Amino acid sequence: MPTELSTPRALVRSWGLTELRPHEHAHWAALRAVLSVGAPIAVVLALGRSDLTLFASFGAFNSLYGRHSRYSSRLRMQTETGAFMVGVVTLGVVIAAIGGTWLAITATAAVSVTTYLVSRWAQWTPPGALFAVFAVGACSSRPQEWGTVPIALAVSAGAALWSVLVGQSGWLFPAGRNREKRPGKVRLTRAQLFGAQGVRGDLLAYAAGPVIAGTVAAAAGGAHPYWAMVSAVAPLTGPSSTHRVARALHRVWGTAAGVLLSLAVLAFDPNVVTTLVIALLAQAWAELFVMRNYGLAVIGITPLALLMQHLAVESDPLVTGTDRLVETALGAAIGVALIVATSRPRLRS
Repeated sequence: MPTELSTPRALVRSWGLTELRPHEHAHWAALRAVLSVGAPIAVVLALGRSDLTLFASFGAFNSLYGRHSRYSSRLRMQTETGAFMVGVVTLGVVIAAIGGTWLAITATAAVSVTTYLVSRWAQWTPPGALFAVFAVGACSSRPQEWGTVPIALAVSAGAALWSVLVGQSGWLFPAGRNREKRPGKVRLTRAQLFGAQGVRGDLLAYAAGPVIAGTVAAAAGGAHPYWAMVSAVAPLTGPSSTHRVARALHRVWGTAAGVLLSLAVLAFDPNVVTTLVIALLAQAWAELFVMRNYGLAVIGITPLALLMQHLAVESDPLVTGTDRLVETALGAAIGVALIVATSRPRLRS
């Protein structure tokens, strides 16, 4: 008896490569994200501290949570995720100060599992460990002095606080106050947290993904092993294995398109202000499409990451872009292998 994935056309449809889901007021989430991330980065750049842009941007990543939640639920969620991201950023800088690729890989795997459990228990939306893995991986990837630790904490905390305020700004406008919001979710009990179907497989995937991807990328001489680690956990949030494999495919093709776009932008050697503006436009693009078509969103996510990387540390765009694509494909392949290994029955879901 044929399954729903028995033909190429059915596979394409199941993977959602051509699907564009409803808009659902995504422009408001995009505007909040741009204001939340853009202002802290602009401040550190104005102070002449481009080296602090990563801390500012990751601190503001709590703005990406609770886009459809009621204001009270969003306040709770963004306060919790803000504190969590500040902790992750600070941990990354501490690891960088200690030094050691393998310590960074091990710590990233620990953060991956911890974030997965906390996000499930607290019912954060979006779920998963993507942002935390990205933050700890990036912040631990370049050498830091111990004196940078309190600076990173302060910068990321300031950005997180600003994002919480931006997240509540809709109260200032009648349309924002009156629009229907989804109620907050109840926290899971211990039995629900650990007893749900697939949790054990997910725990294994969230632990093994960063370790395997980071180890292989580092052994192969990759300049940014954390990009492979991020791509190994990025597909793990789908409701079924089909959705998860689709997310991995979306990430690869979106990254390829995004790298080409980034190279086109950097070929003109834009100044700091122009680079920041383009990065924020990429952020807006990502938020406009992340719930509608993940591949289209990654076309924006990739220039955002590469341009922020360029602001923090100047490098050869072609080399960095190639590394981004190769390590993304490597991480996605490892993620797919873990999805198949840990949740084989879901492939027909």
